[in-house]
Amino acid sequence: MGYIYLLCIALLFSFGGTCVKLISPYFDASYITFFRFAVAVVVLLVLKTVKRQPYKGGFKQVWGWVIFGAAAKWLAYLSENYAIARGMSYGNIVTQPAQTVFLTLASIILFKEKMSVKKLICMLMCVGGVLCISWNGRPLDIFLGENIVLTGLFWISGTLAGCHVLSQKMIGDRMDAIDSNMVTCGIAAIMASTIIMPSVGDVVTSGIQPNVACILAILLFGFITGFSYYLNAKAIPLVPFYMVPIIQSTMAIFAILWGILFFHEEVSAYIIIGTITFVVGLILLQILNAADKKKG
Repeated sequence: MGYIYLLCIALLFSFGGTCVKLISPYFDASYITFFRFAVAVVVLLVLKTVKRQPYKGGFKQVWGWVIFGAAAKWLAYLSENYAIARGMSYGNIVTQPAQTVFLTLASIILFKEKMSVKKLICMLMCVGGVLCISWNGRPLDIFLGENIVLTGLFWISGTLAGCHVLSQKMIGDRMDAIDSNMVTCGIAAIMASTIIMPSVGDVVTSGIQPNVACILAILLFGFITGFSYYLNAKAIPLVPFYMVPIIQSTMAIFAILWGILFFHEEVSAYIIIGTITFVVGLILLQILNAADKKKG
């Protein structure tokens, strides 16, 4: 069941770019980010109610890491949503290798794990694949213009998402997974609200009337976020840890497919080659990390 959970997570998160594209004509990235966290909190609350699971506490022991994780996740989603709204719907496939590279470097610096030549090659494959996707055969001036900026934002988003994963690792067993994610999303929603509050009045008076697709996308995006956190917590104990990011990397395939089907976005040979390169690098890097942990 663990592998099925992970495939479901990859499938759900692959719709993220589609949701942003449906919401962005009416609301900017700051509002999309707030909606995502706010709905996720409601989803997790409903889940706890259905499971009749009381709040188990533990926040006082890890409050610093929870706030750090919430801030990292808020900024990660803000940069990701901004870049998707202005680029391709599948542009966020860059975030997975960025997160993996960050976590590998963090494990070397913070937890004194070894860096081998093989790991370095895998990391370069991830970075090279991302650059290939960003380049996409365009002239150099375009590559160094807005396109590279959007790719940079996706890379920043992945790095910040890695900071959130690091915070979850530090929280560990000291706080229930659903509780920690619910509190994290709640704090992140409050942080996101500080950006949108000054402009709420303007949005109300502007007469914006989001269509049904936009409203459904807002609800779906929040559901994906909250429910995927829950599935991830259930999946991790059931499969080897190194398999988690490997299976979740299949999100790239789904995301590209939705971009083609829903928005008629073109996929060039550069994007295909870049995607294959970073996915292979990602898989090999996780296998090497798992082998090192077994030796340790």
